[in-house]
Amino acid sequence: MSSEKRPPHERLREHEAVLVIREAVQHDAAVLAGMLREAAEVMVSQGVEQWKPEMFSMETVLEYFDSRRVFLLTSDGNPAGLFTLQDSDPGYWKELNDERYLYVHRLTVCPEYRGLDYGGEMLRYAEEEAARLNKRGLRLDCVAHLPSLNAYYQRSGFRFIAERDLNRSVGGRYVNLYEKTS
Repeated sequence: MSSEKRPPHERLREHEAVLVIREAVQHDAAVLAGMLREAAEVMVSQGVEQWKPEMFSMETVLEYFDSRRVFLLTSDGNPAGLFTLQDSDPGYWKELNDERYLYVHRLTVCPEYRGLDYGGEMLRYAEEEAARLNKRGLRLDCVAHLPSLNAYYQRSGFRFIAERDLNRSVGGRYVNLYEKTS
């Protein structure tokens, strides 16, 4: 990934909240882990089979900084969302993996900020980052059994590419692969 740092992205929202998206640093790991665990707890409480809180230990989140770039969205200075970008994702994309794209993972909006299009803000920022790095666009994966989440990505301009069986027979899952070209 490019080591050149991009200045924080700031935008004033209709309801007057100032949104800032910046590249996170390891010092942010506790906040990031807390946000991911909270999102997972909401999923578990709603019976959504996707993330589990135990997936997001401090150690795991700190390891993210070795293999991807992590971004933090704040609303009026308060943590509101996050996502990660990586240059490659052969684990999910296998033979379709293409380093001419950026791969989005862990797109998360804190529960109190849902419905404000913060996910869309982060995806647009990721698109801008892909363009800045001369990438063809973005790619992501989404669990296949959540139609509303798949529909969200499709409404956001992502095109379905393929479905992957990630060892479903031994506890894995099916995921859908999406891309959006610049």
